Amino acid sequence: MQIFRPYRDWARSAKVLDDRRLGKQRVETKQVLLAILRKLGVLADGRRGWLNHPVVLMYFNGGRPYVGDLVGYFYAIVEEWKARGHKNNISLADVVPLLAKVKGAPGTPITHVHEVEYRRVLILKEPCHYLRVFSPEEVAEVLETEPAPIPGVNTWILQVYGQYRRFVDKLKRGEVDCASIFPRS
Repeated sequence: MQIFRPYRDWARSAKVLDDRRLGKQRVETKQVLLAILRKLGVLADGRRGWLNHPVVLMYFNGGRPYVGDLVGYFYAIVEEWKARGHKNNISLADVVPLLAKVKGAPGTPITHVHEVEYRRVLILKEPCHYLRVFSPEEVAEVLETEPAPIPGVNTWILQVYGQYRRFVDKLKRGEVDCASIFPRS
């Protein structure tokens, strides 16, 4: 499960995502919302999956979840999906009444550090797409900083750190390899 937020801005995040990730974000954002509803006891459907996933915990915010942020992101993703000519077959209509029962926190858990780390992960997953859509300054910030571990976002990089360093060093030399270093892109 992954939520990709290379920007705090929902529409800007949706705009840069490649089609594969954009389509998955509709499903995964709804899964995070459902897990939060289950964790709060608002949805009692007997399912227990994802309740303690780091991304769910990040948005759960100790019981004051950032549901408004997730819902806004979901709708931005759907709008971008449709703008690209795809049919949308997923909605939040079934959970809107449940979401209305949640006292969520304003704002977002996404900080500038999150934005940079999401950009790093996206570049590693689909280099040729993301090196093209991120600005030169954004790419430089990724290449010139070390990964800041964020559970559920990028800790896998530490498991392939040698490969990561080689990838970054090649990019710094101007050598672009379009192959993902993440085995499950």
